Amino acid sequence: MKISKIPKMLAKNRTGIDAINTVRDAREISKRKLPKMVWDFIDGGADGELAVAANRRSLNEIQLRPRFLTDVSNRDSSIQIFGNKTELPFILSPSGMATIAHPQGELAVAKAAGRCGAIFCVSTASGYTLEEIAEVSDARLWFQLYLWGNEEVVESLIDRAQISGYEALVVTVDVPVVGKRERDLANGMSLPVRIRPRNAINTLRKPRWLLGLLNGPDITFANLAGFAEGDDASSIGEYTDRELVDQTRTWNDLEIIRNRWNGPLLVKGVMTPEDAINAVDSGADGVIVSNHGGRQMSFVPGVASVFESIVHAVGHRAEIFFDGGIRRGEDIVKARAVGATAACGGRPWYWGLAAGGEQGVEKILSVLAADVDRTLALLGEEKYVNVDQRYLYR
Repeated sequence: MKISKIPKMLAKNRTGIDAINTVRDAREISKRKLPKMVWDFIDGGADGELAVAANRRSLNEIQLRPRFLTDVSNRDSSIQIFGNKTELPFILSPSGMATIAHPQGELAVAKAAGRCGAIFCVSTASGYTLEEIAEVSDARLWFQLYLWGNEEVVESLIDRAQISGYEALVVTVDVPVVGKRERDLANGMSLPVRIRPRNAINTLRKPRWLLGLLNGPDITFANLAGFAEGDDASSIGEYTDRELVDQTRTWNDLEIIRNRWNGPLLVKGVMTPEDAINAVDSGADGVIVSNHGGRQMSFVPGVASVFESIVHAVGHRAEIFFDGGIRRGEDIVKARAVGATAACGGRPWYWGLAAGGEQGVEKILSVLAADVDRTLALLGEEKYVNVDQRYLYR
């Protein structure tokens, strides 16, 4: 073999699933595969994207305190969540329009999550209907709900999730208005997805993605078909812009949802002890501490900076989940050490999906599972459930 061919072979291998050893690897592969407008939609945050950086910075500042010469031969990363065991203490956070990354979208994610023993929280804005996703999945599924302006939409989505066997309902509360995502504005990113003069050349350089766009399902909010004036992406996009947010909502609305939903109820988007207390007082069984991945506000701190104050406020009354900047298994262990039931994340599985479809998501989850297991061994602890503040440097 000529030496001149080796760099080309290595470059080819770096784009395959076998090249994914970290979440960062999947991120870089997906960046090469996706048009810039799509990549920026997934990767970007609101305004100056300070909260995106703050999530990572606050996690990096947590240092774990290892102990050695302890028997760690029977490690167990599982955790009980709402009375049921999950093998991987990582919930795949709701992220909409996954079909923009891969034609199989949430169907691929749900299948991979099921094989890896992870919980998948399906977005209201999923590219496939919640029924289609439930039909193909063996995973534990949660459903995420926005407080739409149309009460009929809210009630219908709750009832459909219940009928389809979703285990928990996750109400996102941090969208009184949609955040200003400057990358999307610069790229002309919209629903329906349009190839505009400003992004045409870059998009045409991604023929595989473009072929998936042309041959795959419409990139739209499938769960809203039937509510808009038409079922096409343009009509649903206009309906979403008009009805997504309702600025009159209060905690009283959560109490109404609590009465309608029979299973575990969680509130996502909490960043203060006061809101956590309000959520639990209104009937929530769990709180997801999250700044929406930095996609709504740039002026808030990283999740790790506020997490323990929320645990102290309501940790004795509800399950508390950490959602913000998770990129490695050690981050999942850090989340447990500061008081989380488990960790959550959206971009890691999204990058895995873009990099390699269903197998890419499975690879990301396998990498995270191996990271958690190795971190436990190096920490000197056999069981994830036993990790607590004793393992933190103060």
